[in-house]
Amino acid sequence: MFIFKNNINLIIVLIFISSCSTLNVTQESVNSENIMTIETSGPKDDYINYDSQAVFANATIYFEFDKSNLTSKSIQTLKSAVNALKENSSIKITLAGHADERGTREYNLALGQRRAEIVSDYLVLNGIQNQRITVKSYGEERPAVIGQDEQSYAKNRRVDIN
Repeated sequence: MFIFKNNINLIIVLIFISSCSTLNVTQESVNSENIMTIETSGPKDDYINYDSQAVFANATIYFEFDKSNLTSKSIQTLKSAVNALKENSSIKITLAGHADERGTREYNLALGQRRAEIVSDYLVLNGIQNQRITVKSYGEERPAVIGQDEQSYAKNRRVDIN
C-alpha cells in the first residue's frame, strides 16, 4: 500500500512540473519615462505570432466652400495616410465624401463624390493600389456637426478616410 501512495504522489508531481514548462514569459525593457522597446520571449516552437502592424487611424480631409481641390494642410494629412497605407498593405479604406447643407441634395452628392475622388486620385498617384480604395458620397446626409453657421459648415465639408 505504501508503494502505491508514492506512485500517485510521483504522478501528481510529474503532471504539475510538465504543466509549468509551457508558461510563456514576457519581459519589458523601459528607458526613461517612455517605453522604448518591448521584447517578448518564450518557447522556440511557440505557434503564437508576435508580429504586429500599426493600426491605421481614421483621418479627415477638409475642403473650402463649394471646392474639391486639396489644400496644403490636406496634403500633409494625406502624406501621413499614404505612409501608413504603404506600411500596412493589407488595409483597405473607404473614402466618404461630404458637403454642408447648402445646395441641392443632388449637387451635394456630386460635390461629395468629387471630393472623395480627388483624395482617391492623390492616394493612387502616391502608390496606393486603386483596389484598396472604395469611394462613396453622402452629400449633406451625414453631417459631422449640426448647425447653420460657418464653423458647422466647415466641419461638414470633408472626406472621411476609414
